[in-house]
Amino acid sequence: MQATKQEKDLKFGAKFRKMLRKKFRKGEIGYQIITSLFLLFLLIVSAYPLLYVLGASFMSEEEWIARGGLFLFPHSPTIAAYADIFKEVNLYKSIAVSIARALVGPVLSVLFCNMIFGYALSLDNLWGKRVLSVFVFVTMVFGGGTIPQYLIRDYTGLLNNFWVFVIPGLLGGWSSLLFKQTFLGTPSSILESARIDGASELQILVRVMLPMHMGTVAIMIFMGAVGQWNSWFDALLYIDTNNADLIPLQLYLKNYLAQSTESSTAIVQNAEAKKMAVAVVGILPIVLLYPFFLKYFTKGVYMGSVKE
Repeated sequence: MQATKQEKDLKFGAKFRKMLRKKFRKGEIGYQIITSLFLLFLLIVSAYPLLYVLGASFMSEEEWIARGGLFLFPHSPTIAAYADIFKEVNLYKSIAVSIARALVGPVLSVLFCNMIFGYALSLDNLWGKRVLSVFVFVTMVFGGGTIPQYLIRDYTGLLNNFWVFVIPGLLGGWSSLLFKQTFLGTPSSILESARIDGASELQILVRVMLPMHMGTVAIMIFMGAVGQWNSWFDALLYIDTNNADLIPLQLYLKNYLAQSTESSTAIVQNAEAKKMAVAVVGILPIVLLYPFFLKYFTKGVYMGSVKE
C-alpha cells in the first residue's frame, strides 16, 4: 500500500513538472515572438532612411518630380549624380586625406597613448595616481574653447598641417578611463603569475593585456576611425580653403554640395539626387567597414559578463 502511494506521488510530481515546463515553454515562445517583432520593427525604421537615400541618389529629375519624393527604389536608375561627383580630381585627394587620418589618428591614440595611460592608472602602486585621475576627469568636463584651441595650434605650427588632425586628439580622458576600468576587470591571478615569471609592466601590457582585451582595442580604434572620417569642422577651422591637399572628404563634399546647389547646373541635373549621392559617398566606406568589427562588439559583451 505504501509503495503504491509513493508511485502516485512520483507520477503526480512528474505531471506537475511537465505542466510547468509546458507553461514556461509557451511563455518563452511568446517572449521570442514579441522580441523578434520588435527587432524587426527597429530594423525597418533604421533601414528605410538608408535605402531611401541610396535610391534617391540614382533617381532622375523627371522621376523625382513625377513621384513627389515618395519612393524606395527608382524605376529608371541613373548614375548621373555620381558621374558628376567623381569627375572632380580633388575628390580623390580628399578621400586620401580622410583615409590617412582615419588610420593614423586612432591607431596612435589607442595603442600608444590611451591604452598605456589607462594601464598606468589601473596600477595600485602608481605615484600620483589620484592627482592624475582628477586631472583626467577635469579635462573631460571643462574645455578651453575654440579661440584658445586655435591659438595653441597656431603657436605650435599645426595650422595647415596634416598633424593637426592627429596630435590634439592623441590622449583622451574618456578613452583612458575606459581602458583603466577594462584592465581593472582582469583577474589578479593572471597579473601576479606574469610578475612572478619576471615580466615587466610593459611586457604585461603587450603580451597579456593586449591579447585579452583585443575586442576593446578594436572597438576603440573603430570608433576613433568613424569620428575621424566624419569630422570636418576641425579642417574648416585649421586648414585654408585653397589647400586642397589637406581638405578631408566630409568638408569637400559639404563645399561641393553648396556650390552645386547654387550653380545653374542644378536646374538640369537633380539637385536632390546629388545631395543623396554626396551622403552615400560619405557614409558608404564606414558602413562597409562595420561588419568586420561586429565580432569585436559581441566579444566585448561576453567578456564583460565573465568574472573570476
